[in-house]
Amino acid sequence: MAFYNYRAIDDEAKVIAGKIEASNEGELENLLNAKGLTLIEASRAGFGFQAPFRLNDKDLLNFTYFLQLILSSGVPLMSGLGDLANQTANRKISRTASMLYTKLESGKSISESMFDYPFIFPGYYSSMVRAGEAAGSLEQILDDLMVYMEWQIKLKKDVKSALAYPAIVLTAVFGLIMILFVFVMPKFVKILTDLKVALPLPTQIMIGTVEFMKGYWPFIILLFFALPFIYRQLNRHLASKRIIDRIVLKLPLIGDLTKKLNHSRYFRTFAILYRSGLSMHETLRVSADVIRNTVIAESFNKVANSVLSGEQINKALRLTGDFGPLLLNMVEIGEKTGTLDNTVLKISTMYDKEIPETLKKVFTIIEPLILLLLGGIVLLTLASFFLPLYKIIGGLRVR
Repeated sequence: MAFYNYRAIDDEAKVIAGKIEASNEGELENLLNAKGLTLIEASRAGFGFQAPFRLNDKDLLNFTYFLQLILSSGVPLMSGLGDLANQTANRKISRTASMLYTKLESGKSISESMFDYPFIFPGYYSSMVRAGEAAGSLEQILDDLMVYMEWQIKLKKDVKSALAYPAIVLTAVFGLIMILFVFVMPKFVKILTDLKVALPLPTQIMIGTVEFMKGYWPFIILLFFALPFIYRQLNRHLASKRIIDRIVLKLPLIGDLTKKLNHSRYFRTFAILYRSGLSMHETLRVSADVIRNTVIAESFNKVANSVLSGEQINKALRLTGDFGPLLLNMVEIGEKTGTLDNTVLKISTMYDKEIPETLKKVFTIIEPLILLLLGGIVLLTLASFFLPLYKIIGGLRVR
């Protein structure tokens, strides 16, 4: 018997860490399963412990490429994973291959092994691999997965590129404000105070802002860095995330863009899952799991439940009220002709074409607002500087 440090997840996907006594890792896993936990990582107490990790999109794509290469070359899967673990320079891919090798060695299939690591392999990924194993078409499934992940990476890249300009401008505005408030305004305020000039409203606003920042600057900096953490924490709780997601959907244009991004992801996932041989209900359920917005995900889960109750997909989609007649008619025809996978793939492509147009509309509105904000700050700053100067000059003329 030995003590093991372990990390596991419960039914709510919360990470649990602890120490337990077991004769080996197999017994450790059984003990944790009895407690409703799924083992992620384990090591003997006193030895180096490695925390759980995630593969980013590019690493998961590369791992899928290596896995497909192993299968297509005819190398036994365990042997190929062992070689990959020992030879690749990417530590995360190496650890992933090593972990899967250990699971396969214990008698599990590749899909069962992947389901044991939900932090590494998304639900849609493991489900497709399982379908590929059952149908004997794992190589083709991995090809489809690579195409899908390349699409996801490109979509994220396009969205980030579109967001880059507003982010740069806002950062520049914030930097300008900080320079004015920290370096320029204090000196100017001192001069005005020494001259005992009656200060106009814009100058009073600027001075008040400077004094506020001087008095509370540690809290302002702390809040600036804490906001992303607070946002992540709120998103981890379903109730608060639902509120945030509902607000996002109600925002002009932003809500429409969010819907199109999630709908595109849903229908493309549906196409590759259904094509891989999964049952209709499982395809609908797993496709809903890839949706990031909880409100939209709940809507698609209702679609899955309606289909499970015997409803046709087009009618279940119609009940959500989120789709136009063209899309619903396309789905209905796809159901009747047996070409549903191709139909929903075309729907996803249709959304992909609409997303850049919606992004342009969003930034057509955002850019003037940013310029208006920047102009307002510059105007207020100039007014706070020059109005007192005019008063000083006017006073000198009177004398």
